[in-house]
Amino acid sequence: MKVIFFDTDSDLKSFAKQHPIKNTTFVFEKNSLNQTSHKNLQSYSDAAVISVFTHSEILDPKKLDLFPNLKLIATRSTGINHIDQQYCHKRRIQIVNVPYYGAQTVAEFAFGLLLNISRHIINAQQDMARNRIHTSEYTGFDLYGKTIGIIGTGSIGRHMIRLANGFGMKVLAYDLYPTKELQDYYVSFESLLKQSDIISLHIPSTPENYHLLNQQAFKKMKKGVYIINTARGDLIDTQALYQAVKSGVVAAAGLDVLENEDILLHDDLLLHKHNNETQILLDSAMNLKLLQHPHVIATPHIAFNTTDALQRILQTTFQNIRNFCLKEHV
Repeated sequence: MKVIFFDTDSDLKSFAKQHPIKNTTFVFEKNSLNQTSHKNLQSYSDAAVISVFTHSEILDPKKLDLFPNLKLIATRSTGINHIDQQYCHKRRIQIVNVPYYGAQTVAEFAFGLLLNISRHIINAQQDMARNRIHTSEYTGFDLYGKTIGIIGTGSIGRHMIRLANGFGMKVLAYDLYPTKELQDYYVSFESLLKQSDIISLHIPSTPENYHLLNQQAFKKMKKGVYIINTARGDLIDTQALYQAVKSGVVAAAGLDVLENEDILLHDDLLLHKHNNETQILLDSAMNLKLLQHPHVIATPHIAFNTTDALQRILQTTFQNIRNFCLKEHV
């Protein structure tokens, strides 16, 4: 059985060498599936399994049709919105992911963003490097006693609650599917918007969650609220966020994800996006404005990126593939 790994690096290759799977051949493609030449993709047509990261968008059925023998897509991510799930279901292609690799990893990064925007750490460091020091410009605020609204109480959201409690913060939570164990934290979405000093997003990208924080939502927030997003870029209306930051409704934002961020991170992907190009270009322009704003910290979708989390991703991915191969050989 042939397994094609896209978006590969030396760590993945090393892990694969140490964890072979019986009766299985591994092939490693450095590029994302989108960047891989048509000729190479055709040479992989006999693959039963492909493994991708979020950089590989498999939203065009024509891409999947290049793999007539494909039975499994093992994505090395929690989210699967970069894969055409409906078409995979139609072709009976199974999709497996890595659901729990980075609960504490992403939550810690979210707090890193919050600490940076609450204490102006990056600005102070950059000014020190330029020998320009004005301590009055770095006046921040204590997290202790502040109200943080956590939207989404899955594994990452729950860890955010634990961290916030450790900082002595008041925690409010909202989730479409509340759990009994966290019932003391839950409030309505509108109450969370109105009461929170800080709002942090930890929900998946779904049609229901699209632009959850939009112009109407920002109008309900406290003036001077702080926004943290380490989940998915399209949870926030980019234009509405920019206007909220510009007007001071949002005092600062810490963003590890942006709407249509793949164009910024991988500009070659613009060639593959044919739907709603006008909106994509508009989002990209607004993203650049956000990046240039002094009250916005943006990072290139790296909240997951620790050696510990990457090892958990590889372990789970290979176990997913191993389980599938064993089942196929029974």
